[in-house]
Order: sequence, then structure tokens, then C-alpha cells
Amino acid sequence: MKTRYCWIIVAIALTLDVRAAEAQCTSTVTPLSVTVPSIGQTSALSVVTGTNCTWTAISNDGWITVTSATGAGIGQVNYTVAANSTGVDRTGTMTVAGKTVTFTQSGSGCPVTVTPTSVTVPSIGQTSALAVTTGTSCSWSAVSNVSWITVTSATGSGIGQVNYTAAKNTGAARTGTLTVGGQTVTFTQAAGTGSTPPTPPSNLRIIK
Repeated sequence: MKTRYCWIIVAIALTLDVRAAEAQCTSTVTPLSVTVPSIGQTSALSVVTGTNCTWTAISNDGWITVTSATGAGIGQVNYTVAANSTGVDRTGTMTVAGKTVTFTQSGSGCPVTVTPTSVTVPSIGQTSALAVTTGTSCSWSAVSNVSWITVTSATGSGIGQVNYTAAKNTGAARTGTLTVGGQTVTFTQAAGTGSTPPTPPSNLRIIK
């Protein structure tokens, strides 16, 4: 009977030791919720646990990269969140020391970059293209604001191009615009060789 009691006491002691060790290794991760701008972010999370307690960190989404995946005791998890070019908000998570950290990143709002925004066209005309860059899920459109510039690819999404043709100029130098994804592209075309010369002032005397 005494032996049985001894084993019971040993079992209780071991259980208490395990529970004490588990309590010592309870981890705190700060913050558990992170808001990230659309341009991305490199930062760190704080981890606090027992001196001899180890922990790991793992990303659950491809756009969140963990650059310090393991540690012990008090430390930090360094991470990088990629820029969001999808045009929509997104949510991802990271698991750190058994805790879930939620990342919320805003969409880019679909800003459009057009290159170039200023075009010089020869008098004989020109067929060429403008480069358009925006979020993967963002759509855009292009429209000519003058009759002598024709757009041949008026819509698209993400990265693409606007094909256009500027007609031959037989008159005076001229300026026109295209509107692409809300951006203004200015075209300047030289005067044509067949342009009419300016009319001389009426009070000009011609000496023979």
C-alpha cells in the first residue's frame, strides 16, 4: 500500500512539473492584428515567453515573408509584406508560437501609370503605343479627345498598352490629348509641309 501511495505522489509531482513548465512557456505575441499599407511593409512582431522556451513563426500566405522563423525566450519575428497591386483589400495570417497574427492590407486603389505622358509626333504621322501599368485586377480605358488621333486598343486591365495612330498633318502645328486610365497624354505634332503660309498683314508694302 505504501508503494502505491509513493507512485501516486510521484505521478502528481510529475504532473505539476509538466504543468509548471507549460505555464512557463506560455507565449505572448504583440500585436496580433496588423494593418499594412498598399505599398507593403517591413517590420517585426514581439514574442515573450520563458527563457528556455523555443518558438517558431510561419507565414500562411505567399505575400507575407518571415525572415526570422525561430527563437527562444524574449525575441522578435521579422517579416516583410509585399506591395498589394491586386486593386482589392486582402487578409493573411502568420502563426507565431501557436498564436495567429492577422494581417490586413489595403488595395492599391487602382492607380494608373501611363508612359510617356508627352509625345512629339512628326508631320507625316505616327503609329505607336503607350505603356499602361496598374493593379492586376484593375481595368482601364483609353479615349482620344481629338479627331486626328485614333485609339486602336481602347480597354485593358493590369499591365498593357494603348495602341494609337496619329494622322499626317497637312496644316499648322497642333496639339491634342488622349485620356488613359484617367491620365492625360499630350501629343504635339509639327506643321505639315503642305501647310498654307501665313497671310501677310494688310498694311505691309511690297517694294519692287
